[in-house]
Amino acid sequence: MMNAPVNLKPDPADRADDVQASLEKPGAGIPWLESKLLGSGLRLFARRSDRAGAWRKFADEAEQLLMLAEALDEAGGRRRVLVSRGFGMEDSSRFWSPYMILQHVTIVDRGVLMLIRALMAGKSPEKQTSTADLKPSPDAGPESIGVFRETVESWRRHLADLGDLKTSARKDHSWFGSLDAHQWFCLAGIHHGIHRKQLERVLTGVGRS
Repeated sequence: MMNAPVNLKPDPADRADDVQASLEKPGAGIPWLESKLLGSGLRLFARRSDRAGAWRKFADEAEQLLMLAEALDEAGGRRRVLVSRGFGMEDSSRFWSPYMILQHVTIVDRGVLMLIRALMAGKSPEKQTSTADLKPSPDAGPESIGVFRETVESWRRHLADLGDLKTSARKDHSWFGSLDAHQWFCLAGIHHGIHRKQLERVLTGVGRS
């Protein structure tokens, strides 16, 4: 039985501009100690998880994101809600809509999958991507749900053809330093979890500030 769509009224555009302007600029990062703790947690998870375990984290969190977003009507999906800053989340990302969250996760997932495939081929891309380059559009709409689902399926298809992800080739993350392909894979699942928690806050209004 399908649940009735959750109806959230969109915020006026002028208020949205004022709220976003009050936050830190995109790319400002997270507190130093928080980045160290999150990086240590990532490496611990990567050491304890094989590829199947990393995939379970990635896929389970993705399914929860999709389930939450699909329960919304379009107005609710577009509504930007200010929430408290979650662990591992930049201040500039606190005022997103559900559709913006899915669009952001899709952007990151596509980039990480390309990076993993490059590392598996022994290549380490020279370009360093800033978190400011990964922000979603305020105009993100319901198409973000289908695009995210297709991206998750793309991960499933490509990973089936890959071997051991613990590569000698590595690529620096701007917060966590040098990571191999397996660690990047684990990070993608953790990143899903960070934004799944954000989406839950958006839908309940918990942690407004």
